[in-house]
Amino acid sequence: MARHGNSRHLNRLAASTYSRVSRKTVKYLAKPTSGRHSLGRSIALLVLLRDKLAFAANAREARKMIKSGKIAVNRSKVSDASYPIGFGDVIALAQTKELYTVNVGKNGDIRLEKKEGTGKSRTLKVVGKYLAKGNKVMLRLYDGSLSAGDGKTMVNDSVVLDGRKIKSVLKFESGARCLVVKGAHASETGTIKAIKAGGATSVAAVKVESSAGTFETPVENVMVIGA
Repeated sequence: MARHGNSRHLNRLAASTYSRVSRKTVKYLAKPTSGRHSLGRSIALLVLLRDKLAFAANAREARKMIKSGKIAVNRSKVSDASYPIGFGDVIALAQTKELYTVNVGKNGDIRLEKKEGTGKSRTLKVVGKYLAKGNKVMLRLYDGSLSAGDGKTMVNDSVVLDGRKIKSVLKFESGARCLVVKGAHASETGTIKAIKAGGATSVAAVKVESSAGTFETPVENVMVIGA
C-alpha cells in the first residue's frame, strides 16, 4: 500500500509558489517540518541556505552547515535541516556574521532582506489568545511562537519584541500603518482607513489607503507595523 502524507520531500512542480525556487532542476524539494508556519507559507532551512542564499552548493553541504550549530533562527540555534522558515523570522549566519529577515514579496512569496543590528527586535501579528494556568494571558504570534501578554492586547494587534519580551503593542485600528502579508496586494504598505466586521456570508475586511490607491482586503491578510 502506498504511503501518503509523511514524505520528507515535496514534488517541486506541485510545491507552493511561496518558495520561488527552480522547479525543473531536480524532482524533489525538502519539506519543512509542520508546526511553526503552515506548509504553504514556509520553506525548509536547507532550501533557504541552498536555493535562496546560495551558501551551500547542494543538500549535503547545507546539512553539514546546519549540523555545525552555526545557524540561528530568532536567536536560537537550529540543527534540523527541515526547520520551517517563514515571515518574520530572523536568520543569523555565524560564519559570515550576517543577519537576514524574512519578508513578503509582491507575489506573496518569500523575500529575504539583510538586517542590521542584533536581530532581537521583531514585529509580529497576534493571531490567537488564551488563558493558561494561573490565569496567565498567552498570545500566539504569526510565526507560531507564544508570548506572555495582558488583557489589553487583542487578536490582530501587533507586538514589537525585544528578544522574547514584548516591548510595545501596535493596535489594530483606523489610522494605523499596515503591511499586506498575502493576497493580491501582498507587500504593499498603507494606512488602515476602515475596518469592516464579518458576517454569516462575508469575512472581516480592512480598507487600506496606499500610495497606489485604496483597496479592500481580508483582515487576515493585514499586519499592523506602526501607529
